[in-house]
Amino acid sequence: MRELFRVPTNAPVTAFKTYALSLPKQTHYRKATCQEVDCEAYANGWVTKIDVTTELGQRQAKYIRDHSGRTFQDVTAIGSPVREFMFPSGQQCFADHQVPLERDPIFVVRDGDWRGNPTGRRMQHAKAQDWIDDFGEHQQNIADAKEKG
Repeated sequence: MRELFRVPTNAPVTAFKTYALSLPKQTHYRKATCQEVDCEAYANGWVTKIDVTTELGQRQAKYIRDHSGRTFQDVTAIGSPVREFMFPSGQQCFADHQVPLERDPIFVVRDGDWRGNPTGRRMQHAKAQDWIDDFGEHQQNIADAKEKG
């Protein structure tokens, strides 16, 4: 993953305020089926490779065989410690798919920036317009302070 570009600053973290829109997975997403997300594994099938020389691998292989409820073929090469389970298309894969709910984001304002929130102060606006107004007022305060010198 590429590192974020951040503009260097000489100002302390206390000189900043962060405005953010939050979409927490717990409240703004729900579980979804493979069909809902156009899952490639569902459409084309997939192969799961498991190293059964480990305890985790043994538990995973047992789950697939005894509890997954999915159709599969064991296509492991003779003598290989890596089991290969081939799953045909048209069945739910093992991924935890999620889709967004049609909910407004949470409108958050907190002190500080990416380096942290030294005061711990965090406010949540109930309406988008309140968050926008807060942001506008903050920008105006910065412009006024800059003009004063």
